[in-house]
Amino acid sequence: MTKRNPFLSPLLWTAIIFAVLPLVAGANPFTHQSGFVDIATTMLIFALFASGFNLLFGHVGELSFGHAMFFTIGAYATALFTKGYSVPLFGRTWVWGGADNALAALAISLVIGLLWAWLLARIVIPRSSGIYFSMITLAFAQVIYFITFKWSDLTGGEDGIQAISRPSLPFVASDWLRSYNFYWSTAVVVFLALCLLYWIIRSPFGSVLHAIRENKQRARFLGYDVNKYRVNAFVLSALFPLIAGWLWTYYQQAINPDAGSVEYSGNVVMMSLLGGMQTFMGPIIGALVYWELQNNISQATKYWEAWIGIVFVVFVLVGPRGIMGLIDDIRHYGFGAAIARLFSRRARYATDVKEELPPVDELPSETSAPETAAPETA
Repeated sequence: MTKRNPFLSPLLWTAIIFAVLPLVAGANPFTHQSGFVDIATTMLIFALFASGFNLLFGHVGELSFGHAMFFTIGAYATALFTKGYSVPLFGRTWVWGGADNALAALAISLVIGLLWAWLLARIVIPRSSGIYFSMITLAFAQVIYFITFKWSDLTGGEDGIQAISRPSLPFVASDWLRSYNFYWSTAVVVFLALCLLYWIIRSPFGSVLHAIRENKQRARFLGYDVNKYRVNAFVLSALFPLIAGWLWTYYQQAINPDAGSVEYSGNVVMMSLLGGMQTFMGPIIGALVYWELQNNISQATKYWEAWIGIVFVVFVLVGPRGIMGLIDDIRHYGFGAAIARLFSRRARYATDVKEELPPVDELPSETSAPETAAPETA
């Protein structure tokens, strides 16, 4: 039995990426260049957001166009708990003065968001799949978006909620959670959440999800309650955007309805496809690449959205398995053959045929064929 190389562990690679990301982004940890650290923090939060979405998209095979609703629920619940509110409802005024407790804000965000995800899953999943599922999740996401946009007494309307204070920690200064320190705090939370996600994917539950993704009918024949697994996967996929929304509120110290827009849902779809939707690290790599492209292209031209769209379309057409698929091809076929497979259909066909056919020395030869005895005659 061969020992597995620990350096091939996706969690270890994730930890290494998180450790070097501020340095690669150009930030100097000794001078606290907040601009570059902020980009790195954004990458981490959206890596978690995209990874949660990809649990449903890449590992179950259900495309949701409305996962930004969980992101915005986590963000607004955190903002309202921290900042407080005073809103008239049902003939009385509901008042909350706010509280400086990040864990309580996270707990409230998870309770509200997961309950909404469970109710939505029980309604939608038994009745829809494929494009119908995508459209229904988009419709419900628009409901959440218009609530945050129109209910100005609670959510602040188009302006959102501003001046949200970051939580204070015991035994440290009140402004400790800033710039580089906030990045490391975010990195720890995101990494622990990704460890949970990795365990889910590698568990027997994750194996059943993969079976459902490949063939729902065959999974039913094996005795699995497909709709029950899909409901559970939907609820679990909402967990990670909720945590990301909680982090996003404290990072931005403000929140507005744009967080629940179709654009945010579309961005995580793009991140998953860029990185590789059927892998654990694909959404993480996709989020890093997406925000790095946006940061660099937006500095060069005001039409950066169009250029990102062009890059995305070309990449999906050339490498539909994403960046992780390209890395897997390089490990399997070598660098030259992997690049040739990207641009040549003949190269893909040749390497696939070579892999499927047995080696020449294993083919049966005419000399090794057993002799058949002639039939006896009377």
